[in-house]
Amino acid sequence: MHASPSWMSSILRLLAVAALCAGLWATGPTAWAQAPDDAFAENVSPDAPAAGTDPVLPPVSVEELWAQVEAVLRTIRDIELVVEVEQYNATDGSVTPGRGRLLALLPDLFRFEWLEPDMLAGSILLVDRAQNEARQYNPIREEIIVQQWDRLAAQQNLGENLDRWLSLPDPSAYELAMGDATYNDRQPYYVVLARPRSDPRQLYEFLVHPETWMVSQFRYFDADGRLALHAFLRDVRINGGLDEARLRAMPAAIVRHR
Repeated sequence: MHASPSWMSSILRLLAVAALCAGLWATGPTAWAQAPDDAFAENVSPDAPAAGTDPVLPPVSVEELWAQVEAVLRTIRDIELVVEVEQYNATDGSVTPGRGRLLALLPDLFRFEWLEPDMLAGSILLVDRAQNEARQYNPIREEIIVQQWDRLAAQQNLGENLDRWLSLPDPSAYELAMGDATYNDRQPYYVVLARPRSDPRQLYEFLVHPETWMVSQFRYFDADGRLALHAFLRDVRINGGLDEARLRAMPAAIVRHR
């Protein structure tokens, strides 16, 4: 059995599902020279404090930080954000970028829309957990595929507990530890390291903002220690009063049931 994925790894799998629906997605793990222990070192802003300056953050245990993130999760009724991803190919060293918008009414209604690349723009995945339904819109074929959510979640290892997508991994399925804090745009961040108990060779890294207790960046290293995915959260808006009709709206298309 696969360990339940973290919220960001689930979003990245959603990206893959939407892309597969459109018949497109780059494959292959990354071959990056950085080692997992570098903990976001290559993303430090050029205007960060001088090298050798340790980020000044109050000491916190991984249990305390996880509890803070969970407390914030319980306050979220609706959320809108942009996810930017970079996928790395070990064969030729190429980088495949992607960008999409996630909208959610917690705990049951989630929508992901591809924004880039152009060939995927307009693809949509809508999940209604209360109705156990997933709808995938393919703009190329102009069709909507409707199927049971629990079946799709099992097929793609997405995890049925959608509220877990907006938090750090579950400690029952992942070994969590604090990494070295780091700077991003002159702001110090906590770093959380997570290894699936089912396969501790894999490594997830999360940058957590020390004031909002929200994840701002995510990296995934495969079992061979290669960076496979890097994601950024942009334009996060919480409890802005999302309209349910906006989330459910789909373009006119042929509807097919599976």
